[in-house]
Amino acid sequence: MAMLVSLLLILLITALGWWLAERTAWGRQLGTTMLVLLLGLLVSNLSGLKPQAEAAAWINGPLTSLAIALLLLAVDLRRVWPDARRLLVPFLMAVVCTVLAVLIGGWLLQPLLGPGRSVLAGMFAATFTGGSLNFVSVARALQPPEALLAVATTADYVVFAAWFAVSLALARRQGVRSAGVPASETAAPAERWLTPDGGWWQALLWGLAVLLLSNALTAALQRFWPVLPSILVLTTLTLLAAQLPAASSRRGCYGLGLLLIQPFFTVMGLSSPVGALLGEGLPVLFYAALIVALQGLGLLLLRRWRGWGLGETLVASQASIGGPSTALALATAIGRAELALPAVAIGLLGYLLGTYLGLLAAALLA
Repeated sequence: MAMLVSLLLILLITALGWWLAERTAWGRQLGTTMLVLLLGLLVSNLSGLKPQAEAAAWINGPLTSLAIALLLLAVDLRRVWPDARRLLVPFLMAVVCTVLAVLIGGWLLQPLLGPGRSVLAGMFAATFTGGSLNFVSVARALQPPEALLAVATTADYVVFAAWFAVSLALARRQGVRSAGVPASETAAPAERWLTPDGGWWQALLWGLAVLLLSNALTAALQRFWPVLPSILVLTTLTLLAAQLPAASSRRGCYGLGLLLIQPFFTVMGLSSPVGALLGEGLPVLFYAALIVALQGLGLLLLRRWRGWGLGETLVASQASIGGPSTALALATAIGRAELALPAVAIGLLGYLLGTYLGLLAAALLA
């Protein structure tokens, strides 16, 4: 009974966050993920309610694995590459800056971060090279203590929100304007990446098939390599499946995956005491802020050298820091409608990199 009540609380908070993101202007700016995390934080810190262990395990286990598979099934390189090329070089430089910042920051802050340094490096390298999907994937592989995971999740979103606000202020201060492409020409295609678009049942079949095959393949491979992270098998197999024919049957994968991954962030919000972030979690927050600050500074310096447009640079940075949906939100917010679809495309390419780079960073700082 306690598990059902806890699941109902998680689903109600998630549904409220989704409704606010759909129905309010400020909610659309924040996005569903940020809203469910904030709502979870409010409920937890004001009422003291926490998710029941079995309910949290079900959300963080099978449901999140399915969501990861669905999101990765959207990375059809034949579809995203033509649009992604426009932002490819700034985005790749953002990824390089992120990885360097993770390693430099981890080295400088070792006395403050203690034994959790390598795990934090892995999760932050992952999330800041493609967004929250990569954070979830690497956290599943590294299995940090619950308290550390909660603090890292909160720090991730606090820093991301701050950088989004700074990017918006920089763009508006410099008078970034659209290159003249009407919003209607790009908004609709971009939104189709982010909604189930009527193909949810086909998407669900794809996701379940990949997840079951991945579990079987992981069990077989772990007989020969017992420490093989299951998330590597899932991500690699899913990315290969995303290149198969019949792409139209997978058109609902991204939207459905984006919906199904939201309960994970609700659980993280419910498990994240703000007092811990501002107390013993302060070094974690400082580490996350240092990574994003170094990435942003490095990318802006490269922009001056290479002559990139400010709008392109900021959107590429946001695709790295926050992923495709937040890059789309920034492109729209700064009036660069023609960057909307490239922002989503380059953010999806970030899914190819984040898990592997996160695990590499964790290994280097172990």
